[in-house]
Amino acid sequence: MNRRSVMAGALLALALVGCKRGEDKGGGGGAGQGKARAGAAVGGLGVMLAEGPAEDLRVTEDGQFATYLTKTRKPTVEGIPPQMRLGTLYVVPVTGGSPRKLGDAVTNVPGGMLFTPDSKHVLYLTGYNLAIQSGALHVLALSEPSAEPQKLGDAVSYFLPSPDGSKLAFVDGGILKLGALPSGPFRQVGGEVSTAEFSPDGKMLFFKRRLAAAGGLLAVPVEEPAGKQSEPSKLADQVGDYVLSPDSKRVAYQVRTPAVSGMYDLFLADLPELKGRKVASGTTAFAFSPDSKWLARNDGGKPEQPGDLYVGPASGEPGRKVGERVKELAFSPDSQALGFLAKYDLPAGAGLMGVVSLPDGEPKLVGSRVPNFTWGKDGKYVAFLSRFLKPIYSVDLMLYQVGAEKAEKAHPGVFGYGFTPGALVFRAGCIREGRACDFKALPLPRDAQAQPQTWLQGIYSYKLSEDGNRILATSARMDSDTFDVAVYDVKTQARKTLDQGAQLPAYFAGKDDSLAVYVLKGANAGVYVAPAHP
Repeated sequence: MNRRSVMAGALLALALVGCKRGEDKGGGGGAGQGKARAGAAVGGLGVMLAEGPAEDLRVTEDGQFATYLTKTRKPTVEGIPPQMRLGTLYVVPVTGGSPRKLGDAVTNVPGGMLFTPDSKHVLYLTGYNLAIQSGALHVLALSEPSAEPQKLGDAVSYFLPSPDGSKLAFVDGGILKLGALPSGPFRQVGGEVSTAEFSPDGKMLFFKRRLAAAGGLLAVPVEEPAGKQSEPSKLADQVGDYVLSPDSKRVAYQVRTPAVSGMYDLFLADLPELKGRKVASGTTAFAFSPDSKWLARNDGGKPEQPGDLYVGPASGEPGRKVGERVKELAFSPDSQALGFLAKYDLPAGAGLMGVVSLPDGEPKLVGSRVPNFTWGKDGKYVAFLSRFLKPIYSVDLMLYQVGAEKAEKAHPGVFGYGFTPGALVFRAGCIREGRACDFKALPLPRDAQAQPQTWLQGIYSYKLSEDGNRILATSARMDSDTFDVAVYDVKTQARKTLDQGAQLPAYFAGKDDSLAVYVLKGANAGVYVAPAHP
């Protein structure tokens, strides 16, 4: 049967979800496709993809495959995160098919399992050893139903695919290896390595050595000239954080300063020469603009006080001062402005909200007691929380349009916020310790008299579809520790509950986010898929 037929059959099954279905069961994980479910008063629209208790659901970037863990257990080791689990990893197509077992003793901690950015492969560690935080690395080609997992390393502590998904870097027994997916060959790059990162264009690989090996930062070309072995180039020892410019032409990195304990100087190097030069001291925050034109960094910081903010050319020339005692900073997505928290109070974890238009706008302070902020995707608006002390304590959501004289209050008492195309969205009016909130939206651009609209009530979490037109929301139940899953259409304001008794998270999946994937607990435990349209 061809792929088109499989897709059509899966969508037909979704359309006929209310009908009695057969008892076909696939291998591994207990496939539940076609299994009839007991009727639900509300919801019950999902089709079972895999039967049985499951945890740690994840979905590929293209939305075509889901992975999950079964038979999970919490390791009996003191001091580990309470959410940590080990289990058996399975993968299943979201349009239907038999789940495939990938391996045992797979961890749910970050870095234990990854999809490549192109969604062609899944990488994961089996036999995870908590004592040395490593396991056997495997790779599977997701689009090949008959493919078998390939083992790439025995004691892998770190792995990372390249931005285009064609290459893989991993640390096996402390040795960094680099090669083409899925099967290499993988050449040895260096020893005593802790982590690695590809440049955005995928042409260079940067890696840090362990503290026992002086914590050095090195780089090597991904592709070696024919018949010639490339030796890594060292930028510096005792390196802290580092950031690559989006155009892959420069790298900024911290180097520990011997003058002040725990502080770092900022260096900048061009690629591929990698000759570093100092551009700031006492730096704790730094970033390139999305267009790679600007470099922002704080300078002159001390352990008890962050440095002042300077922004200038990404090539490292001296910049202009735009803020005092700045700890947090972020460029707008269009690179036309820079947001920051000035006069930062370390104990309070808050500062003054500052915005400066580039290249030569005057900095404006538009909010006080601000713990965080975020930019809209078009770069025209910045939203932030502000702590108000009078007449009563309240954490309110503020909105600032770049170029305006001041920020405006969007709504009082807000818990979580973000942007959709054409709106500022947030949770407010929360009860039950934040487990049930109104989900509101303020249309943008904002009319002078416009008030936020209530899109949903009693929600706990939400995800936006790629086009921003639909919301996948969860609501915490009062009779159990599970959630109801619903989908909401922004344009039609239609809402439909897909299922009850789910556990977090739930995801959009399928082509154009046409499906929702989630895990149910209880009598009908399993991984389910439902149409993501109300």
